[in-house]
Amino acid sequence: MRRMRRAAVGLLLAALCLFAACAPQQASPYYVGFSLASLYVGGEAVSAREKEDVSASVTQLLHEIEDMVSAERADSDVARFNAASAGERVAVGEHTYALLSLCKELFAETGGAFSPALYNLSELWGFTPEFEGTYTRPRPEPSAEQIADAAALSDFDDVILHEDGTVSKARDGVRIDLGGVAKGYMSDRAARLLTETFGSSVDAILSVMSNSVLMGHKRGANASLGYTASIENPRAAVTAGSGAGQGLFVIGLSDAAVSTSADTYRSYVYGGRIYSHIIDPSTGKPSENGVISIMVTVPRSVPYAGARADAYSTAGFCMPLTEALAFYVGLAEERGVGAVVITADWKFYAVGDCTALNRTEYAALVSPETEIEDIFVRSDAAAAEDAVVACAREEEYIRYVAERSGR
Repeated sequence: MRRMRRAAVGLLLAALCLFAACAPQQASPYYVGFSLASLYVGGEAVSAREKEDVSASVTQLLHEIEDMVSAERADSDVARFNAASAGERVAVGEHTYALLSLCKELFAETGGAFSPALYNLSELWGFTPEFEGTYTRPRPEPSAEQIADAAALSDFDDVILHEDGTVSKARDGVRIDLGGVAKGYMSDRAARLLTETFGSSVDAILSVMSNSVLMGHKRGANASLGYTASIENPRAAVTAGSGAGQGLFVIGLSDAAVSTSADTYRSYVYGGRIYSHIIDPSTGKPSENGVISIMVTVPRSVPYAGARADAYSTAGFCMPLTEALAFYVGLAEERGVGAVVITADWKFYAVGDCTALNRTEYAALVSPETEIEDIFVRSDAAAAEDAVVACAREEEYIRYVAERSGR
């Protein structure tokens, strides 16, 4: 019961951590793992057997999708498309075609800031799967010519969807990777499976890797706060003390998808700069807009809320800060989206339908006796500037990472 209550508080959201206990074993050919917590139907907790059965069904569904869309599987739809020649039509499965269709919409909606056609650039910068184990290795930038050559084959407009369910490319060498949106799509489809199994009165936390769907409403302890998502502290390495791993909290969530992107996963430091795996399509380089973390919440009433949360959180890294904040304001007005953006001056901006609390504010609600310090300072989006100057603590973090990596 204690574990269920902690899950209901929302601190185990996989949007904020990897749920290692639920990840596949190393012997498994599958990479994607999921977590299902706080599962209620009609206000009653489901039995262990029911949860086990539906978890098996979700696992089967996720494996089916991964078989189609994984860039790491030699026989996947994505791998076959990447190997195809210009003009060659590749027959793909339902999930691949649905994802590519959604990506076309997201590509246009974000002005190209979100794009799944950046595989060549990611490979050039050393962030594709074959470089696993060396992502943090310090290395100089590729040459301007190399970047230009890879960027020329990284235009999502060169990916063509045909009405017969096939896809093709306009130029040889164009390659895609759906990893930036696939986890959210998997969460969406898994949530649909739960609804089909139990009906519409499902309350649960369903997480697929770094994306979570909060179904219905929170049950159990602190239910009045709604679901609570803790935003992982991307600078925990240099911030000691109680709860250093948690930077901020978003409360009052219900029926929403949540996704967080940060510059800490697959990144390295070279020459006093952090090089993130998030590639800016407009420059062909790792994003450098002063943003270090973005959490996005999307109401489940919005189609493909989980996939959109994934894409929106990535897109904000690839725009000037003021443009990113304005983008989220527009999404808030149009779709009820919320966003929390943390920058390298250790400020945070809460935009839209989103109640973000600092560590002390959250502790005052749930654990007043806890001694805790804030890490990030609240700031007004209207006062934001594109030129983000790293604060002293940020420079300390960069030095720490550089020293540990040897450069």
